[in-house]
Amino acid sequence: MLRDTHLKINLDTLIANLEIVQSHLSKKTEIGAVLKANAYGHGSKVIAKTLMAYGLSYFLVATLLEGIQLRNEDSRYQILIMGHTPDHLLEQAILKNLELTIFTYEQGLLIHQLAQKHKTTATVHIKIETGFNRLGFSVNEKLIPSILKLSLLKHLNIKGIFTHLALRNKNADENQFQVFQKVIRSLEEHNVEIPLKHVCDSIGMTLYPHMHMDMVRIGALLYGLQGEEKFIPGIQQILKMETKFSHIKILEEDSFISYGMRKEVKKGSRIGTLPFGYADGYPRALYKDGFVCVNGDFYPFAGVICMDQCMIDLGNANFESDDIVSIIDTNQLSISKLAKKVQTNKNEFVSSLAARLPRLYIRHKKPYLISYEMLGETHELY
Repeated sequence: MLRDTHLKINLDTLIANLEIVQSHLSKKTEIGAVLKANAYGHGSKVIAKTLMAYGLSYFLVATLLEGIQLRNEDSRYQILIMGHTPDHLLEQAILKNLELTIFTYEQGLLIHQLAQKHKTTATVHIKIETGFNRLGFSVNEKLIPSILKLSLLKHLNIKGIFTHLALRNKNADENQFQVFQKVIRSLEEHNVEIPLKHVCDSIGMTLYPHMHMDMVRIGALLYGLQGEEKFIPGIQQILKMETKFSHIKILEEDSFISYGMRKEVKKGSRIGTLPFGYADGYPRALYKDGFVCVNGDFYPFAGVICMDQCMIDLGNANFESDDIVSIIDTNQLSISKLAKKVQTNKNEFVSSLAARLPRLYIRHKKPYLISYEMLGETHELY
C-alpha cells in the first residue's frame, strides 16, 4: 500500500446488495448499474468488472469521458451516457459504440447522419421532460411527430425512452409517471414500440414497484446508500476509510491547534496527527463535530481539518503508530450520518472521495486488489 490512508471496498457486500435489489424486481425488469462519478467514488473499473463477472453488463454513466473509460476496459459492456453529449463529440461516442441520450430532434438527426457516414447504426435513448426540468423533450404537440420521424431513420436505433422523477412527493411523482405513460401510449398507437422504458432510480425503485417498467437505474443501493424514504432490509454500506497515525505528541502546555487556532487543548493531552484532509474528499466542515474511531473509542478533531492532514484530541489515551484509525465506517461513522453532519446527501459525500486515495478491494472476505487511480495501476493480491 503506497499510502496509509485508503478506502476499503467490500465486493462481497456489493454483490449481496445487488441480489437483494434483484429480489425486489420481476424477471422482466432489467438493472442498469449507475457507475457515474467513478461509481459514486467506489472505482468504476473494478465495480464494472465485478458486476460483469456476476452477469450484469448494462452500465449507466453521465459523460462521454466516463463512457470511454469503461469502453476501454471491455468491449462487451453496454454503456448508456445519460447526460448531454455535445454535438462536436457525438462522432466519438458513436465510434466507441456508446449509447446516447437525446432530447431534441436535431440531435437525433445528426447522430443518424454521423452513423450513416461510418456505415453503422447508433443507439439512443429518448429523454422525456415530465417535471424535473433538466433535460428532455418537452411534452407538447411537437413531441410525437418528432419521435415518429426519428423512428424512421435507418441508422438510428431507438433502444430506450426514459424520464427522471423529481421525488418531491407521492402525488407529484405519480403525475410525472402518468405523463410519461401517456407519451408511451401515444407512440404505441402510432406503432412505435421502444424496448427499454425506464423511470426509477434507487429511491424510485424502492417506493414505486408499479413504475419499475423494463429497467431500473440502480446506483446508491448497490453501494449500500439507502434513502430515508423507505429502507430495504439487508442493504449494507460497502465502503470504509482507514488510516494510521503519522505523529502523536503530548502537549507541554495549554495550546491552540491548526489554522486560526480555533481549538484550545489542555496541557498533557495527546494529539494525534492523521495523514488525510479535505483534498481527499473528506469535508472540512466536520472539524466542528466530527470524530474518528480508534480501538472502539471515538475522538474529536482538534482544530480545522487541513488540505492533507488533520489532528485529533486523544485526551489521555495512548496509541501506537500502527493502530488503525477508522474515518468512515458503519454506525456512528456511516456515510449517512457523516453526510447529515455537513448538511449534504450521501451521494455527494462519496462521489467527492479523491482519486489519490488507494482503493483496497475485499473479495471472498480477504484483500483481493489494490487500485491506484492516480497511477492508472491495479495490483491483484491473489
